[in-house]
Amino acid sequence: MLEKKIYLKDIAYEKIKDMIIREEFEGPFLSENELVKILNMSRTPIREALQRLQSGNMVEISPQRGAYIKEVSAKEANDLTNVRLAIELYTFERMSDQFTDEHLQQLEEKVREQKSLMKQKDVYGFIKSDLEYHKIFLKAFDNDYFIKILNDVNDRLFQHAMRRFTRDLSKMQRSIDDHISINDYLREQDFENAKNVMKKHLLTGKEIFNF
Repeated sequence: MLEKKIYLKDIAYEKIKDMIIREEFEGPFLSENELVKILNMSRTPIREALQRLQSGNMVEISPQRGAYIKEVSAKEANDLTNVRLAIELYTFERMSDQFTDEHLQQLEEKVREQKSLMKQKDVYGFIKSDLEYHKIFLKAFDNDYFIKILNDVNDRLFQHAMRRFTRDLSKMQRSIDDHISINDYLREQDFENAKNVMKKHLLTGKEIFNF
C-alpha cells in the first residue's frame, strides 16, 4: 500500500493549529518571521498553512495587519455546536447495523485513555481523546463528509473547550461517566438507551462549548 505523502504545508498547518489551540502564542498576531524560526521552514509552506487556517476560520489574514488569531464568538460557538449535535445524533440513530465489536473495543480503549489523562490533568490530551471517541461512531456510519465537517467543527471548538475544561476539571469525570454508560448499553446492543444517553451527553457538551 502506498504511503500518503506529507507536505511541509501540512506539517506547518498542524503545528500552527496545535499552538493556537494550546494558546502558545503571546498575542493574537502571528509573525511570519517568528513562525519561520519556530517551524524551521521557509515562508511558502507557512503562508499556505495560514491560508488553510483562514479557510477554517481560525485566523484572519489582513493586508494591513497580517495574520491574527480569531476568537470564537458566542454566535459561532452556538452555530458550531448545533452542527455537531445534528450530525452526531443523526449518525448515532442510524449506525446500529454497521456497529461492531471492534468499534466497541475502540470506545472502551478511549475510556481507559481518558481516565489516565484525567489523572494526569492533561486537558489537551483529554479533549483530543474525547473527540476521537465520538469520531468512532462517524467511522462506523462511514460517511466521509460527516467526518470532514466534524473535524473542521472540532478544530474550531477545541481552543474554547480547553478554557472551559481547565476552569472546571470535574467536567472530565462527567464526560467519562457518560461514555461508560453509552458503552455499557452498546455492549448489550441496547441502542435506544445508548442514544438517549448520547443525546443528553451532547446537549451537556453544547452547554460547555457555548458562552
